[in-house]
Amino acid sequence: MAASPIKNAQNDAAQKMFEDAAAMQRQGNHKGAIKRFKRLLKQAPEHPQLLNMCALSLAETGDMRNAEKLLERAAKADPENGERWGNLGMFLRQNGKLEAAAEAFEKYRRLSSDAPAAHLSFADACHDLERFADALPAYEKAVGLGADTFLAWRNISRCHMFEGNWQQGLDAADNALAKDPGNSLLLAVKSVALSELGRDRQAAELVDFDRLVAPMDLAAPEGFADMAAFNDAVCAHSLAHPSLEYEPKGKSTQRGHQSTNLAEGDQGPIAPLLAMIEEAVGDYCESHALDPSHEFLAQRPDGWDIYIWATVLDSQGHQAAHLHPSGWLSGVYYARVPGIVAANPDSEDGWIEFGRAAKYPRAKAEHPVKTYQPREGRVVLFPSYFYHRTIPFASDEQRISIAFDLIPRS
Repeated sequence: MAASPIKNAQNDAAQKMFEDAAAMQRQGNHKGAIKRFKRLLKQAPEHPQLLNMCALSLAETGDMRNAEKLLERAAKADPENGERWGNLGMFLRQNGKLEAAAEAFEKYRRLSSDAPAAHLSFADACHDLERFADALPAYEKAVGLGADTFLAWRNISRCHMFEGNWQQGLDAADNALAKDPGNSLLLAVKSVALSELGRDRQAAELVDFDRLVAPMDLAAPEGFADMAAFNDAVCAHSLAHPSLEYEPKGKSTQRGHQSTNLAEGDQGPIAPLLAMIEEAVGDYCESHALDPSHEFLAQRPDGWDIYIWATVLDSQGHQAAHLHPSGWLSGVYYARVPGIVAANPDSEDGWIEFGRAAKYPRAKAEHPVKTYQPREGRVVLFPSYFYHRTIPFASDEQRISIAFDLIPRS
């Protein structure tokens, strides 16, 4: 029987009400739980356990404002309990209040100095705030206490890279890659670290354009007279997609629109395109045999899901240098290419460029780059860790491409 948090003359009734509230919370009846927790809080208004539990149910009903207030009261009512500050910090971080979360986690780690989670929580909040110099010692403390995890080493690597500690960034990336071989984000980090350390040959082997980028020209699928008809259908479907958004926040698209997953809902011409992509990927796998000496070719997922989206660029539209961290293999299919891009081999306007890394603040190395001219009906496959961008172009015609990631199934 759960112990009542209230000790008074009405203990039996309070015990029953507490048990009912806890049971309702477990069963998902949060409104019923809140009603009972609030009645109990009238008897013990600053009891931290009741405040925490009531806050949890309030958050489940979407009342974030009052949930935060109760968690703050719980922490202040029991200020020497690190877990109270940890709970508050997690809530604040989840709701985007990063500075306040970092303050709560700082108290958590001070009061729970032997708990790896306390140091990780503070480090993650500082990482979110790009306070990398504060995050690093906290991550290292957590690892020293046993938090020898992929996520810890991944973030340690990123912190070192932003601080310009290239060798430490490389070492941490290797530690993370040992736990998740082939991770795209870490392979990208490693490629930059190698270049910054002057280890150009190793960087070039990892980011080998000629070996690993594969342009392929596709044939029209059944049901379409030719590729022009197919591409017209793909463009019409993409332009009419309800998720198409201009310069979506957090994406690299500039002066253009981008959709979300075209594989969801009515796929229309995207269905045959997905089949064409799967066939192209099969050809890629056949021509790129497993090679244990290369970190990308040494492994291949047993299965994957395809996330696919449209990018519609207007004049001067482009995508800044980026990579696809969740993917294994990525690609872009060109459905509409402006005439000025397709017909002018002497200009690289509107082309896709590989190799130009998104700059870390202290990076100085110049990375080799290679460009590929887009053609309607062509797909370009490449490892997801390859940095790439679109070169701006000037035209009254839109440039419409369909990008995709093959995301390994866990």
